[in-house]
Amino acid sequence: MRSLLYILFIQAGIIFGFPASVSAQEATDLVNKALKAGDAVKLSEHFNSTLDVSLPDTDQTMSKSHATQMMKSFFKDNPVKSYTLNHVGSSREATKYIIGTYTSGNTSFKTYLLLKETEGKYLIVQLQFEKD
Repeated sequence: MRSLLYILFIQAGIIFGFPASVSAQEATDLVNKALKAGDAVKLSEHFNSTLDVSLPDTDQTMSKSHATQMMKSFFKDNPVKSYTLNHVGSSREATKYIIGTYTSGNTSFKTYLLLKETEGKYLIVQLQFEKD
């Protein structure tokens, strides 16, 4: 009886633990796809209700809607030529980070995004574009 309960607990852990890692992978894939397309609307689908945004002319905490407008403006002024994913990682506190290079014309930006798990979904809490 004890071994049956043990097996059930292990299976439940595998079944219920797996979707969290899938959602983290899906979130990073969708964020990278939005960056490659220079799509602020798709990117904003992964914004937390408030997030820290650091762009060449801005560095502040803002609401999701304000950050969306800032990214629309950024992508309009700096249309994507290419986006290269450099590194994806995670920390112990249910966070994922994405480091990449966003190129527009002759200008490159080092990108850094921090996603934190909130209610089972990974959302961007920090977004940084720094001129290379």
